[in-house]
Parts: sequence; C-alpha cells; structure tokens
Amino acid sequence: MFMFTGGIKRLTVTLLLAAVVSISSACAASTSTIGQAAKPVDPEQLKRVEFLNQIADEMYKQTMDGQVLEARNKLMQMSDQIPKIQFEGITSVEGLNALTETITQAKRVYSAASYSPEEAQMAVAKIRLATDALTHKNQPMWLQYYKVLQNDTAALTQAVKAGKQQESIADFGKLSQHIAIIHPSLLISRDASSVEKLDSVIVFLRKNINSQPMIGRQVETGLEHLGQVLDELFLKNKDAIAFVPITDPKHPIIWSAGIGLIIVSVLSFVGWRMYQSGRHIVPIKNTRAQEQEFGD
Repeated sequence: MFMFTGGIKRLTVTLLLAAVVSISSACAASTSTIGQAAKPVDPEQLKRVEFLNQIADEMYKQTMDGQVLEARNKLMQMSDQIPKIQFEGITSVEGLNALTETITQAKRVYSAASYSPEEAQMAVAKIRLATDALTHKNQPMWLQYYKVLQNDTAALTQAVKAGKQQESIADFGKLSQHIAIIHPSLLISRDASSVEKLDSVIVFLRKNINSQPMIGRQVETGLEHLGQVLDELFLKNKDAIAFVPITDPKHPIIWSAGIGLIIVSVLSFVGWRMYQSGRHIVPIKNTRAQEQEFGD
C-alpha cells in the first residue's frame, strides 16, 4: 500500500513538472514573434534599427504628401543604413532578405521613368510595416491586417460557394495583394516555415480558383486551411498564451492613427490597381513542389 501511494505521488509530481515545463515553453514561444531563441542584442544596434524605422516613417509621410524627391532621398538613406546594422537577434536571415528585397523593389518604383504615386504608396507601406516589425517584436502594426484578411476571406468564401468564378478570381486578387503587403513583415516577425505554409495555401487556392471549371470543393478546403494558418501567424488560436494587446503604450492614439492611414491607403491602391489594369493576381512564390505538398 505504501509503495502504491509513493508511486502515485511520484507520478503526480512528474505530471506537474511536465505541465510547468510545457506552460513555460508556450509562454516563451508566444512572447517571441520570431520563433527563435532570444539572443542579447547590442543596444547600439537597437538604436540603429530605431533610426531606420524613423527614416521609414518620414519617407512614408513624404510619399503621402507628394514629396517624391525627398522620399526618394530617405529611401537611399535607408539603403545606406542597412549594411551598418547587425540584425542577429533582431530578425532571421529570411527576414533580413525580405527587408532588403522590399527596399530594392521600392528603388525601382521611385526611379521609374514614369512615376506612379499609387505604386509608391504600396512600396512605402511595405517598408513602413517591415521596419515597424523590426522595432516592435510583440506588437507590430501588421497585426492590424487580421480583420482585413478576414473580410477578404469571407467575401471569397461566399463567391466560391455561389459558384461565381469571376467574382472569386477578383476576391482572391484582393486577398493575395493584401497578403503581399505584409509578406516582408511576416518573414521578419515569424518563422520562415510558418510563412511557407501561407505561401503554399495561396498557391493551392490560385490553382483551383483559376481551373476550368473552378474546383469549388477544393477551394473551400483550402480556405479552411488558410484560416488556420492565419490564426497561427496572427496568434489568434486558442493555444496562444500571453498575447499582447496591439497598442503602443507610449503613444496609443498616434500609433492607431498611423496604422489606420497605412491600411486605408493600401486598400485604396488595391482598388485602383484592379480597376486600371484588370489584373487580379499578385504573384507569390509558386513552385510545383508547394502545390504537390499541399495537394497531398
């Protein structure tokens, strides 16, 4: 009897320890938006990243005010600053590559022979969200896009269930463009493997929506999976612990107004672009291997 009681006690202690370890691990994972082990970051590097974010904010405002030359100068200043920053512990290699590629793409827009204010607004919005993601690991501005993507997904689901292929293609275009806007920020804030899941779902949806005829049942399945992936990326699932409210404790009103302006400007651009060009799809990394992986 004593041995039996002792065994129960040991089992209870073991289970309690396991629970504590699991909860601690979950908390640690949820507070780190990069998904990597926390590493000490040189305060000097943090200052440089903050300065980079400040330049991006100024560039965004100048672009919105039509000050093209000034905004282009800020873009070049950002390009010069990046090599001076050590990003270890701030973001992953994939995140850094996403940031540099976003700036490279913006250079093409601002240096184009025929300058497009709308495309410049799109480019600077990507940069603004990306640099903010570097400086606000637990509460980046791109998290506010969750509602936008929810609305996009709901509209697409309704069109698919109604069997309206052309409407589905148009709605998918809006969804994929909105995802493209935050894609660099996702790679900065999240594991590359999690972002690859999103890319695979987008590839799968594009293939089935554009099939002749549209494969409605497959699209609906893909949309269900998309919801799960987005919940994971935005930390909305029930297993997410210690989720931080999306506000800036220092300047909550200014921060909220800033992200609101970015989202409104981007949504306006998406509508303009689809009206002007009739293009409904924004290319996101597309490989045959991704299609086969998700299809299986």
